[in-house]
Amino acid sequence: MQRTVQAEFMDDEATGTIADLRENLRDLARINAWFGGTHSILRAIDELPVMPRTILDVGCGGADVPRAVLKHLSSRGLQGAHYVALDRSARVLSYAAAAVSGSDAISTVQGDATALPFEAGSFDLVTCSLALHHLAPAEAVQALSEMARVGAHVIVSDLRRSRVAWLAAHALLPLITRNRFTLHDGPLSVRRAYTPDEVRSMAQHAGWTRIEVRGAFGARLMLSGGR
Repeated sequence: MQRTVQAEFMDDEATGTIADLRENLRDLARINAWFGGTHSILRAIDELPVMPRTILDVGCGGADVPRAVLKHLSSRGLQGAHYVALDRSARVLSYAAAAVSGSDAISTVQGDATALPFEAGSFDLVTCSLALHHLAPAEAVQALSEMARVGAHVIVSDLRRSRVAWLAAHALLPLITRNRFTLHDGPLSVRRAYTPDEVRSMAQHAGWTRIEVRGAFGARLMLSGGR
């Protein structure tokens, strides 16, 4: 299946209402939880040589991944970890900030994945869930370079482009939501996603020297490593 460059509703700040976006972000959190995206990230974190204390989430959406990771680290006995949740969309970040309000362990920052506003080596770990496919190939390479610049280790979870995954999105999403953002963007996200070979090549072009790409449940692929 050829990759498409058609824009998603989520990427257009002028499309839809705040209510549309909020329900879409809630859908994405449920999809992450139900179809293995969050679990895959937690599993990859467990495989790290040292549990991370400073973490950046790039393209944080509703900040469901940072919340799940911090809960997981706490269950492993690690206290005092801090997450920075970054997104380029002001309206998405507003939702994320509300979702983590009252927590000193998560802070929100508006920023672009291709030019992260942090010094080199600022974080033990950088996570990125369902955001890479929103970027064109050259942008994705730059974002991967930036993630490896600021983080000692990087874990990226995204969709894996295939016709089977595209058909599954068309069939399953109407059963779990009526949100027009989710119904429009879900199948389109699969068509915008990258294949494992494409992701490996982009990581190489981004200067990564440690690269592991593997498939995961729910038509996901996992990229981990860094420089």
